[in-house]
Amino acid sequence: MSTSTAAHRIERVRAGVTELGLDGLLVSSLSNVRYLTGFSGSSGFLLLGPEQVVFATDGRYEQQAHEELADDVGFELLVAREGVLAALAERAGQGVAGATFGFEGQHLAYDQWQRIAEEADSLEWKSISGVVEKLRAVKDANEIAAMEKAAAIAAEALRATLPLVKPGVRETDIAAELDYRMVHLGAERPAFDTIVASGARTALPHAATGTRRLERGELLLCDFGARWSGYCSDLTRTFVVGESSDLQRDRYGLVLEAQRAACGALTGGASGADVDAATRRVFEREGIEARFPHGTGHGVGLDVHESPRLGRTSEESLAESMVVTVEPGLYFPGWGGIRVEDDVVITNGQPRALVDLERDRLLSLPS
Repeated sequence: MSTSTAAHRIERVRAGVTELGLDGLLVSSLSNVRYLTGFSGSSGFLLLGPEQVVFATDGRYEQQAHEELADDVGFELLVAREGVLAALAERAGQGVAGATFGFEGQHLAYDQWQRIAEEADSLEWKSISGVVEKLRAVKDANEIAAMEKAAAIAAEALRATLPLVKPGVRETDIAAELDYRMVHLGAERPAFDTIVASGARTALPHAATGTRRLERGELLLCDFGARWSGYCSDLTRTFVVGESSDLQRDRYGLVLEAQRAACGALTGGASGADVDAATRRVFEREGIEARFPHGTGHGVGLDVHESPRLGRTSEESLAESMVVTVEPGLYFPGWGGIRVEDDVVITNGQPRALVDLERDRLLSLPS
């Protein structure tokens, strides 16, 4: 991460903290820490005070912190040999007595917060949420480019895997091949646990990949993504092993129509609820809205699920350069499910898929 990017992000967070009437913020979410500092390790906290920019980690990551923290931002590096939070709390307590600091209540465990409050008892602490996440929702050009790369890797991995699909192959075999292909093509790792479900198991929106063997004529659902330079992609495609039936094609057509409707509503200024409502109108028309049990999508970036959310109650306003998934689905217990998911960026007020991956018809895989 460039120094100018880190400095700009930190100043924007400080402005948001000031608007809340706070004197500082303890950042504990590792994704938020990476966004503000460039640090990618598994142990790190950032303390932003009136005169403090303290990054704390343990001895395992001292060299990595020196290598990854943006230069010239003025980070004070605190390396604790034991008890990172205790050391950071002690450092926080050296600030202005009576100051009020925020902490990320949705990320910090209760016992961790207690330790901070006890060690830095000269300060007041207030749980807040969403300060950094709100900034992360709008991507810059480098972030979008990283996500396009992550999506391109995932798409190419799927294309390379599909020729191996045939009756008798296990779901786990397909998932393992997808994961291997993504890493072979340059991904740091899969963005999440790859989902491969077949037959009636496709009716489980978040099925765990199992050892079931594929059978001719049934549905196959693959939900997968790659992580590249810290950023995630999240794609889903549904296929038929062999020849598809009229009912399979009809239901796939409805899911695709719903996705197009959602993308049509995905413009700057719309709310997440507006986009979700556009999806549901397609299914309501057919009397099958109950077979769509989840939201239309979610933000994606350093985390595979982040702000904004596209759901019934989401009042978040969509804006230029936000990246979201658009993933309508239909699920019929005992029959199966169909989902189509793409990563979409709002560009010039309009949606654009990050990668071109076949979706316009239900693909039949050779059997």
